Amino acid sequence: MHDEPQDRTEIARIDLYLDDATTPFRTVHPPDRIELDTTEFPDGPHTLRLEARDVLGKVGRRTIPFVVQNGPGITVTGLAAQERVHGRVPIEINAFGGDEPFDPIRAESSGPIPAWTWVMAVAIFGWAGWYALANFGVASAYAATPTYEANPIAMAQQPMSDNTGAKASGGGTAAGFDYAAKGEQLYTANCAACHGATGTGVPGAFPPLAGDPVVTAANPAMHVRVVLHGLHGVPIKGTTYTSQMPPFPQLSDADIASIVDHERTSWGNNAPTVTPDAVKRLR
Repeated sequence: MHDEPQDRTEIARIDLYLDDATTPFRTVHPPDRIELDTTEFPDGPHTLRLEARDVLGKVGRRTIPFVVQNGPGITVTGLAAQERVHGRVPIEINAFGGDEPFDPIRAESSGPIPAWTWVMAVAIFGWAGWYALANFGVASAYAATPTYEANPIAMAQQPMSDNTGAKASGGGTAAGFDYAAKGEQLYTANCAACHGATGTGVPGAFPPLAGDPVVTAANPAMHVRVVLHGLHGVPIKGTTYTSQMPPFPQLSDADIASIVDHERTSWGNNAPTVTPDAVKRLR
């Protein structure tokens, strides 16, 4: 009988070296587990070298660089490695205990905000401004006031006039003019933001249109003039409202007539209506 052939790849030992040492500080026979006591090493960069030898004397090598930081960590702001400097160089230094639970090399210290941070901030605020202009329009009641009328974006957002030729409603006419076809739509676009969808207004700011003496007057001339030219500071039923009624000269005669007639026939109001020709004469 013959003995089984020996496994010629068996590992005899592993030698552990620190940095450039020629003598191992530890030798183990694998598999094994060790504990590296870094308190025996000086702070700073080190290299762990491992050499494994098999029974044939062949050697395998591996190196693992690492940094020991048992003592206080030091941060320096104002001077970088290999930086070219001249004149007086202000430097800020700080130190952190080596046993603190964060990496002292990455510890925060005062310094200038990186340029990319400013670029990102400007881009974000610029986008936010554009988004606000594009998605949050000025109330239609204010769009024609001196504050906003010079702003083309604000004006473009307001559907101040509707010339799409809405289909006739078949009801709500004034001398053949079908104000019900577009009256409610134009009122919602231009007036409801201040006077409310049901004509109730806002106490102290915008008067209610339901039961308003101008809206319910037998002669609609004053009503048309207020919509065309605006109004401010005139008491209504003994109350002076703080907000100004802006003029709407940009609306067509048909649009003005549709809005006026919608207001004069809604929310319990039942007053005489007008036609576009009547608005044209009063413009």
